[in-house]
Amino acid sequence: MKRIISISLVLFLIVSCIGCGFGKAKGKKSEGSDEPIDISEKSSEQYAIITKSADNDYNMRMAQGFQEVIEDSGKDCVIYHPENGLVKEQADYIEKLIREKVACIAVSPVDAKALEPVLKKALDAKICVCSFDAPATPDGRELDISECEGGQMAGMLLDEILEISEGEGAFAIVSSFITSSNQNSWISEIEKLLESDSRYSGLSHSLTAYGDDDYRKSYDQTISLLKTDPDIKVICGLSTVAMQGAAQALRDTGSAVKLIGLGLPSEMADYVGKDKEVPCFFMWDPIHLGKITAYVSMALRTGLVDGSEGEQFKVQENIFTVTKSSDGGTVVIVGEPLRFDSTNIEKWKDVF
Repeated sequence: MKRIISISLVLFLIVSCIGCGFGKAKGKKSEGSDEPIDISEKSSEQYAIITKSADNDYNMRMAQGFQEVIEDSGKDCVIYHPENGLVKEQADYIEKLIREKVACIAVSPVDAKALEPVLKKALDAKICVCSFDAPATPDGRELDISECEGGQMAGMLLDEILEISEGEGAFAIVSSFITSSNQNSWISEIEKLLESDSRYSGLSHSLTAYGDDDYRKSYDQTISLLKTDPDIKVICGLSTVAMQGAAQALRDTGSAVKLIGLGLPSEMADYVGKDKEVPCFFMWDPIHLGKITAYVSMALRTGLVDGSEGEQFKVQENIFTVTKSSDGGTVVIVGEPLRFDSTNIEKWKDVF
């Protein structure tokens, strides 16, 4: 029978019990030892979150949600945004966290395969590891926390491209890092649907460019796409930074090409509208994603969950089920993306 566990309730009880224990008097020496107790040691565990890059509002909001839950639970939160968006920066920091013996590491890998050895080292050191937003390899994680299933995202994007292009024409993609496992999964699923679903037979994927989650590079890559293939009708931005850079490039060039993809309402509001660059786009709440990642991190540490397929857990009123991932590991999907257009952008632009 699948077990349903209310993580928020149990964690609250654990934290409450720990808090009650602080009031008990302790002797000046450890039991059975002449050594004095070291009261400088931290009484709460540390939980770390590592995003892909700095200066990215999407990453900041995920970390914000993570931090809120961790600190509300009476524990310490460590946040790291790699300055240059390099996998070496992530690996070096994980090595540091291993030495510090943190409770759990939540990471969004720049390059999942390259990061696998150090994540396995963390697991061998009895440190819990989960990935979020972009999956680590199955051997480098206990559980992945994902915003959506790859095939679902591919279908949503292709349906919008189909409508905008009136059923036929070429489209291009601006992604983040060439090694990003989540974006690469979406691109792969897009290719599969183009080959297998007759509804998309009139569409063709022309080019893919990589902006490395850098605004200026995403802008320049979009300009390059427009010059390389002047026949493209739609550009699809697969990260919030890619969307920003591509939208401004289309505006500055006066291009008739339309842009869809994944963005934050707060950043894309000025570009959305029938006669503007962006007819519509998608996004989930990154703060919510960060919060669920925090709950999962603590539940892995306490043993409430272990990332097994079929496992169910509850956070407040939401029930989540651990499923088999396409990469052979396990994943939990935290919710469907929201669709934003001119009818609701004003409502959402001040939310996230």
